[in-house]
Amino acid sequence: MYFKSFFILILTGIVIFSYSCKKPVNPAPVTKLSDVKVKVTFTPQKTSRAILTAMTKQTPDEYGIALKKVVLIGKNGTPDFPLFNQNNLSSSYTFDFKDKNTLHSLLKGASIPNGEYQSIKIFIYYLQMKIPISTTNRGVGKRNIRIYLSDDAETENGQHQPGDMTQINSTGTELGWMLGEGQLPDMDPIKPRINAYTYGGNGVSWYNFAGKSGKDFGPFGDTAFFNHAPHPVFYTKADFNFVQNSGTTLVVDLNINNCWQFEDRNGDGNFGPQDIGDTVNPTKWHMELPKLTVGQQ
Repeated sequence: MYFKSFFILILTGIVIFSYSCKKPVNPAPVTKLSDVKVKVTFTPQKTSRAILTAMTKQTPDEYGIALKKVVLIGKNGTPDFPLFNQNNLSSSYTFDFKDKNTLHSLLKGASIPNGEYQSIKIFIYYLQMKIPISTTNRGVGKRNIRIYLSDDAETENGQHQPGDMTQINSTGTELGWMLGEGQLPDMDPIKPRINAYTYGGNGVSWYNFAGKSGKDFGPFGDTAFFNHAPHPVFYTKADFNFVQNSGTTLVVDLNINNCWQFEDRNGDGNFGPQDIGDTVNPTKWHMELPKLTVGQQ
């Protein structure tokens, strides 16, 4: 008997990146920038949205993001300025974060020309989070779980579809696909992809993930999300609606507090096979995309 309730996961409340910015006092475009940096905040924002309030919520110990391209969007005749633009998704720049004090520069090359810039556009390959996963035989362990938002299978004959979730080891090697076939008893990753996301690994009968065929999509995200998400390369855009100051460094802040949320059916505080037993009521789980704010320093 296959793990049917696990395969029809309910993912409510999923949104493309949210933007939480102060009401602008000076909405004029930014005219002088020396650098653009990215950081991750692990603690709550002063104001935060309640998503799936009945769920157990966890904040990853570590977080990572892979970016193919980042572009400053010009205004009033100022041309758009790419901070970088990699040739393909597989060569995306990766940025890792373990605390709120880590900032990575997104400027890869020439200095930013003076001009009028009104927003930033970020093209994302994948997100990665380190979270505890419980097992039947090996207790609880921290794992790096990667969520692909872009489609490298379509763009460069890669192995990943949007919504794929994989496990990554400490050296960055991809061990296999998650939240599909063979998750009992120890939530072990399965490869290749066709074995992970077809019933019994038969390579023919694809799972249905919340209205999406496992042939073209992974378990993350519902049909509403992927009907609106940019494809094949996912991107998000943020306008510069912050209160400006004299700073010349733009800071993109990704807040990931309580982003991993799930039904803790066995009450042990962690997500695992005991939470996803065969039942007519599918297990609810959710990975909230970062709350994005932009400011100056």
